[in-house]
Parts: sequence; C-alpha cells; structure tokens
Amino acid sequence: MNELHLQDKFLIPFFCNDLGYNEVKANTVTNSLIIEEDLEAFISDTDLNKKAYDTLLKKYKGDKALLLKELIELIQERIGSSRNMALFINANKSITLQGVKLHLFYPSDSVIHGNNLFEQNIFSVVQELPYKFKFQGEQIFSFRPDIVLFVNGIYLGYSELKSNYTSQNASKNGRGKVIKDYFEAVKTYHQHVDSNDMLSENEKLAQRKDFLKVFEKAIHITTTDIGETYVIRTIADYFDEILTTCREGKFDREEIEKKAHGVFKLYPLLNPEADKKGKLKELFNALYSQFMIEKEVLYYNFIERDVHVKKGVKEVKNEPGFLISPRPKQKFGTDKIMAKIDEFLDHEQDPDYFEKLLEKQLTGVSESKKSELLQKRKAYSNNKNVYSLLMQYAAGFGKSNIIGWSALQLKDLRRPDENGNIQYVYDKVMIVVDRLQLRSQIDSLMLNMNIDKRLVVEATNKKTFQNALASDSRIVIVNLQKFGAVKEMMDASVLAKLAKMRIVFLIDEIHRSNSGDQHEEMVSIFDELQSPFDGEAYAGKATKKNLIVGFTATPDDHTLARFGEFSGYAESEKLWRPFDSFTMKEAIEDGFILNPLKNIVPVASKMLFDLPSNPLEGFTEKEFKDAQKKQVYENRDRIDAISKYVADLLVKDVYRQIRGTGKAMLAVYSIKSAIAYKEAITKYFKELVQLPKYEKYSEAPIHIVYSSNQDEQSATGLNEGLSEEKVLENFALKKNGLIIVVAKLQTGFDEKKLHTLFLDKEIRGISAIQTISRVNRTAKHKNDCKIVDFSYNNVNVQNIKDAFEHFSDVVVSDFDPFGDKKVLDILLSELNKSDTYDKFFNVFMGIYKDPVKREQPESYLDFESSLKKYVEANPQRTSDTKAKVAQYFTILNRIEFVIALDAKYSESSFLFFWRKFNTLYNMLHRSEDVKDPIEVYFDNQIGMVEVVAEETKKKKKKPTEVATGGVTGPGGQYDILAIIAARNEKEEKIGSLIKEFESKIEDFFEYVRQAPEGERLVVKIKSNVSEDEISQDFSKIYRRYRALYRSKVGDFFFKETEDLVDKLCDDFEHGIRLKNK
Repeated sequence: MNELHLQDKFLIPFFCNDLGYNEVKANTVTNSLIIEEDLEAFISDTDLNKKAYDTLLKKYKGDKALLLKELIELIQERIGSSRNMALFINANKSITLQGVKLHLFYPSDSVIHGNNLFEQNIFSVVQELPYKFKFQGEQIFSFRPDIVLFVNGIYLGYSELKSNYTSQNASKNGRGKVIKDYFEAVKTYHQHVDSNDMLSENEKLAQRKDFLKVFEKAIHITTTDIGETYVIRTIADYFDEILTTCREGKFDREEIEKKAHGVFKLYPLLNPEADKKGKLKELFNALYSQFMIEKEVLYYNFIERDVHVKKGVKEVKNEPGFLISPRPKQKFGTDKIMAKIDEFLDHEQDPDYFEKLLEKQLTGVSESKKSELLQKRKAYSNNKNVYSLLMQYAAGFGKSNIIGWSALQLKDLRRPDENGNIQYVYDKVMIVVDRLQLRSQIDSLMLNMNIDKRLVVEATNKKTFQNALASDSRIVIVNLQKFGAVKEMMDASVLAKLAKMRIVFLIDEIHRSNSGDQHEEMVSIFDELQSPFDGEAYAGKATKKNLIVGFTATPDDHTLARFGEFSGYAESEKLWRPFDSFTMKEAIEDGFILNPLKNIVPVASKMLFDLPSNPLEGFTEKEFKDAQKKQVYENRDRIDAISKYVADLLVKDVYRQIRGTGKAMLAVYSIKSAIAYKEAITKYFKELVQLPKYEKYSEAPIHIVYSSNQDEQSATGLNEGLSEEKVLENFALKKNGLIIVVAKLQTGFDEKKLHTLFLDKEIRGISAIQTISRVNRTAKHKNDCKIVDFSYNNVNVQNIKDAFEHFSDVVVSDFDPFGDKKVLDILLSELNKSDTYDKFFNVFMGIYKDPVKREQPESYLDFESSLKKYVEANPQRTSDTKAKVAQYFTILNRIEFVIALDAKYSESSFLFFWRKFNTLYNMLHRSEDVKDPIEVYFDNQIGMVEVVAEETKKKKKKPTEVATGGVTGPGGQYDILAIIAARNEKEEKIGSLIKEFESKIEDFFEYVRQAPEGERLVVKIKSNVSEDEISQDFSKIYRRYRALYRSKVGDFFFKETEDLVDKLCDDFEHGIRLKNK
C-alpha cells in the first residue's frame, strides 16, 4: 500500500465518513490557501451570516466576486499578524467588513443555539495540494502536501503520509520530508527575498509571512505511517537558524533536522495494542476531529508575554511574546483528563460503577477469587465520595499549562440537567497553589490565556473562600500559603455548601514542605483536601461528586492507593498507578528537562569530635551522647569555610553559565544556619567583586527565604525590607543571584536560569526529587545543571540516586491496607486487654465524659500521677504497650480513608486516652535529653572527594508484624569513646581524600607550568592579554592533559573538573599573579 492508496482507500473515507469532512478538489484552493467556495458558502448560507451577507452584498451593489476578494484580503492581512491559524480563528470568529459583522467560525455549545451553529461549520480535506509560490511574477517554489485541512475555507494544517509497504516510516522519512520541505522553502526565500537589497525589512517580513504560511501558520503539521504519528507545531522556531546557515553558504540541514526531531514528537496512544487502522483512527480523532479542532482554536494556543504591574493592576506587556501550544504528551494528558471526566459524569449516579468495571476486567478469573477481589474493591474509598485523578508529571514538564488548558475547558463544560436545560457542569474550578511563585505563575497564565478578569477570584482565607463560593466567578485561585492548612478552609459549614455543588480542584503540586524547622516533611495537599470529603459532614449528603485532580513528580504508595488508578494484580493484591504519567526519565530522554544526576559534585568538610571538658570533674562523672546533626550543620567555622567555597564558585563558575546569566540556590539545614550563611557568603562575595575580573557580578543579590519563626528574626529584615514576593520578583529580574532557603521553595519554585544547587542539608525520597528538580529546567543556552553537595559524609550522593531510581519511572504501588488492617485488629484487641487500659481507662473516662473537665489540663493531674507511677513500676509491660500504641496510630493514619473502617477503630475517647499515655510515656523516657552531646569542631579542611554511590537496593516488602517493646539501660561512657574514635577515624579518611584531590589539581597546575604551551600561557597572563584568550589556551592544555593522563589520574578527577575549567583557569591565573607580585 503506497501513500496514494493509503489516502484513497482509508484516510479520505475516514475523514469524510467518520470525522464529517468534505473532500474538495485541489484545483479549488487558491494560492492564498483559501477554498473560496467553502468561504462563500459559509458567509452567505449559514444562520447567523445570511442577513449580514445580504446587507453587505447591497453595499457591494451585488458584486459577489469583489466582496469575496476584499474579504479574503482582510483575512490574509489578519492571518499575517497572527502567530498561527488557531490564534487567527479564535481572534476572528467574527470579522467586520464595511461595517458589517460576518462570522468566520461558530463555536459549539452555544447558550441559545446549542450545537446547531457548530454543525454548520464546513470542514474540508484536500489531497495532493500543489502549493506554489510566485515572487515578482516568477514561480520560485512548489511542493505537494499529502493531506491538507480547512474549516470554512480557511487553512488549518497538513499531514505527510508514509507507507511501511514502501520501506518508509514517519519517524525517519516523514519527519525528514517535512523538515526538508521547510528548509528548501527558507533557502528559496533567502535566495530570492532575503538577498534582495531592493526590499526593505518590512517588505521582506511581509513576503516571509505570505510565502511560508503553509508551514509557519499551520496549527500543527503531522506525519503518519498508520502505526505512528508525529506532530510539530513550532517549525518557525528554526527559521533564524536555517536562514543563518544559508547566509553563510553552508546550507547545512543535518544539524537543524536533528534539533527539530527533538520537538517533532510521537503522539501517544490510549490503546497501543490496537491494530494499525485502530491506532490511526484514535490519533486522527485526537488531532483532527471537529471538536478537537475547536479545542485547538479556543483553548490550546496562546501567546505568553511577561506580566507587569501597572497602577496596582497586573497586565501583560505589549510585546510579541512566545507561542505556547501543547507538546503531544501535554495535549494527550489534557484530553485524557477531559475524557475521564466525561466518564465520571456519565456514571455519577451509579455508586457501583467501578465495581462493575472491575468485574468486566476479571473475566476468566475463578468465581471465588473474583468474589474476594470485588469485596476488596468495595472496601476501598477510592472514587467513592469524591472523584480523584493523580497525574505523575516530571517537574519542568509544563504542569501549569496543563492546569490552564484544563481549567479553560472545565469552566465552559456544560450538560443538560434532569429537565433538559443546558447548565454548567462545575459550579467552580478551583486552582490550588501553596507558593507565592506558583500563585504568580497561575496569574500570568490566566492573563496570557485571555481569561476575563471577572471570571477569576482569589481565596486567601475562610471568608474569601466562602465569598468565592457565593460569587459568579467561575475560577477561584486558592492560595494555601495564606490559609496555613486546608482544614481551616474545609469546616462543616463549607462542606455543607460543597455537598450541594459540583467543584473541581486542580492542585499544581500535591506535595508541599511542612517548613517550620529542619525536620520538615513533605505534606500531601491531596490528603489534606480529600479527608474532609470522606468525613461525616460531607459523605452521604452530597448529590453531586466533586473532583480533585492532583499533579506531582513523586507519588507515594499511600497517595496512589487513595487516589490512583487500578493497574492489575500481583499475588492477588491490587496494584495502583497514576492516571497518566510523563516521568523524569521520559522528560530527560525527550530533552524537556536536564539530567540532575549527571553532575553531582561531593565537597567534604573534615570535622573533629571530642569529649567536652567537665567543670565538675572529681565530683560528678558526666555522661554524653553522640553528636547531633545540628552541631555539624550549624557549626560557624564550617559554615564560614563553605561560604568562602560557595562565593568562589559563584564568580568563577555559576555566574558564567547560561552565557553569563546563571543563578544558584543554597538549601540549608535550619533557619539559624541560613542566617549565618547569608552573613558569611555576603562577606566573601563582597571581597571577590572588588577584583576587576569579578566586579561585573557586584549587583547579583544574595537573598534568603524561610517561614516566619518567633525564635529567629524575619527574613524580610535580612532582605533589606523586601517581602518574599518582592524577593522572588527581584531574583527573577536580576542577571545573576543566589537564593538561600531552608524548606521553602524546595517545591514549586521555577526559575529556568537556576543552574547550580548547593546542598548543606540531607534530602531523601520525595524531598530529594522535589529539591533537585529546581535546577533541571531547560532554557536557551543552558546545557547542564549542577548539584554541589556539602552534606555530612556526602550522604546526598546516595540519597539522590536512590530517590531518582524510585521516582524516575512510573511509580506503581502494591500497598496492602488489608494486611495492615489485620495487624490493626490484633493491636486493638491487645490494647483493650492490656493492664494499662484495664487500670486507667475508666478513670480517664470519668474526666473525658465531663465536657468541662475534658478541656481543663488540671483535671488530668491525679490520673497522670497514677499512670506515671504505674509506668515506672512496670517498665517492660508499659514499654510493650507503648510500642503497640505507636504502631496502632501509624497504621490507622496509613489506611484510614484508603479503605472503609468501622467506627470502633477511631473512637474518640479510645484515641484520646492512648495519646495521653503516649505523651506521658515519652516525657518519662527523655533520658537522652539530659545528656550533653560530644563536641564537634571544624578541622580546617574542605574540598572535593570521590564518593561512589552503590547500586540502589530494591527493598523487599515485608508483611507488617505486631510491634513489641524492649527496655534499654543507660549507655556507658566507653560507648561514647568508641563512637568518638570511629568518627575521627572516618574524618581522617575524608581528610586524606580532600588532600588527594587537591594534589591532583596541583599536579595538573605543575604540568601547565612545565608544558611549552603552558609557558606561553604564563607569559600571556603576565602580559594582561584578554580573559577569553587566556581561557581558550588553558582549555586546550586541559584537554591535552586529560587525553594523556586519564588512566593515570583517574576518571573521577576529570568528571568533576571538566565543567570547572574556567574556575581552574582563574585559580591558576591567581597563583601566577601572586608569584609575580
């Protein structure tokens, strides 16, 4: 089957019979890419145009040809000033000619007309269109796209077909043909227009817009071989590069083709197992069905411009901006969300829908097994009281745009109610953000997508949230940073309102850092938001189902089981996975984000451990405990040394990156250490920028961001009075800069010019991925990113690798809440039978049942005193009870709301009693707190060391076992001495590794000094030749040294220094100048 057979026998009938297109002969299409017959028929015969056309025709004295000619000229002019055809049609759904309004496109779902008008749009398909372009009376270019699409006579885009039967495919030959055709067109433009000195720049631009419109104005260009279909939307991005190679006489297409393949992407399939015809039908439905073309026009294309504040109001700048349109995977994901919502709505009144769906999937499974699995599915809370969709999308994938495209469609989504009246499906679309920068991004998105300001309102507290629910605004931006916690927003009165509404929540990042101190955790906004819906105030009272759509790069087991999708069974247990995914691995392979693992630089600081002096020696023998992490991370001498190292790297490496626009983030252990770092780095940075070589960086800010803490001064004071919002604005506007953070900004902070992440804290799991994702965004001229790890023992090297292994692919959960429930049953029974419960629960209930006494701490004093004596008298028994209590709460938190649980597990008096016991037990066993920690000193050594990460070990899932307690006695002094000895021995090894790396640098510098080309370099340094010339010569010597000594010196040295050559050059130059003084 060649391409013509594919067109004639399958594709054209599919367009006509399935998609509702008309086939039009190629000779009816003008060179201006207009089907005049279609355009004339649409403006003269359709409902809203008939009267207007008759009025206009009178003005033209019945001259239909002149009317059509002038209308086409006006259309051509408007197309010329539009970035693509979707934007042109959206901005010109109606057009005014001679004071009369004519419609060029009818949207669907009209309030008055329903879909009647939309059905009058004329969609047409043309085979083998001979596109020719004449310049100054001479035909200079022609090509023949296989299939070209039009609506109401107006061009939309084209598709290039390839047949596997002729050994051609879309991936290579199809994409190659599209890029070759565009390259040849630009080459022809260069030869006839760009090289013509008689034309002004405006005339050349006008010719480009007209000549290249078939490529550059297309909504998208596709190529297919039935099995695979590839899509490109931004071919015009390569115009400047092609023109440059033509001007230089190189006409080099290969490099440009390679780059274009990076965005000319395969369109994903919902059903990859389908036969070839099934695949093509699915793909062409997604790309060319009439309603999908309408979505392209109304939703998927917009111009992104910078936003500024004018007279206190945010508005977009008057600038050309950038075309934003969805990558194949982004559109696929958004369409998939919308299709699933349709499915939810179709079955909203069927509470057993998901069980029935599962029953169909279990065809072939034995009846007993089927029954068991169906019973388990019924026990899951997943999609019971509120619908949820969990999307695993890599940071940097463009989640904000997907949220914007989804919000636009959801605000307009309408269906007939029970009386047949068309109504909005969702009363509100709520976009949930928890960071100032995310809030600002969404603001910019709404403005750039031309969403009417009256449709959008912000909720920052309970009152404004309730006002938003009552308002006519369709979109509500919920700023959680102002709320503090979701539960403050979702009280009983709010839930009562929500039970009568249908709301959709779109959560930009489901994880947020719980940032109060150095022990922050990642909190799931998804959990916080859904839990109230599973409570009594909402469940069972709602007549409509609300929907939560959450986005994250890092779904955990619990989140997947609660909000994910059914995947399959492993050993009879349910597997849950995200509804849709675009993983970090895929994003790196596709070039959408950078690989953060490629460049992790471990920098160690040698510490010294010792016993503190005892002022009461001879009277009292003191006991000590091991060093605390904060003693390392808050050690001022260590902070000072690292600060000097950071300041040096900023001016010698970071700020030179991305063509001189690189920025950095430093994530640290605590607010105390952040403040110390701000002071120390500022001191060393100011010294460095006094040098002529680095004075250009003197304006680069050093900002600090952390949550308010009553024990520490506010960050605003340290940022010269700037609020956090102003700090972020300033950081974005400056060419270079460093931002110091504790926990804030580790999620959701998006600054594409952030090149280097300095880490002086330990990160792992979700937190590790969220943090390193701050630097992996792509930007023009940004080729890599870097993580410099100062963590104690450089544990982050392994932690980051382990986290990446887990989250870089689609995360699938085999979390077993039913196994946990069995353990919970045993624990409940044993706690109810325990001596502690038997002796004290009734006494406790005497207080608890009295509503006045319950809230008075003094009411519990006698109870606590008796309980304390009992704990002290029965250490083994109460230790065992304590272990079981702790496990009970852990399991309850883990499975509550994941599966349905009987009320007995969460009985309030039972839980309150055991929390009291837990608190009291912990107070009595704080023996460690009375011991002083050993002393920690910085041993004046800092530098790179070689750290080899081990292969990530896959953790074998162990069944949960009932916890037991054990009594431990106090540790002896000899234990601490052994710990000190072991720690110092390890530090000696670190010191040796630092020296080893330093000696390798010195060996290299010696080679430079001795080599003939190095001698010439030294002369140039002393002669003050240009910085660029010195840098180029030094780089050549480095490359030669690497080639000659790689096996002797070792790969690690060159891996860590190859992108620090400029810094090495500066250090070498500094050494020469010192000797020269």
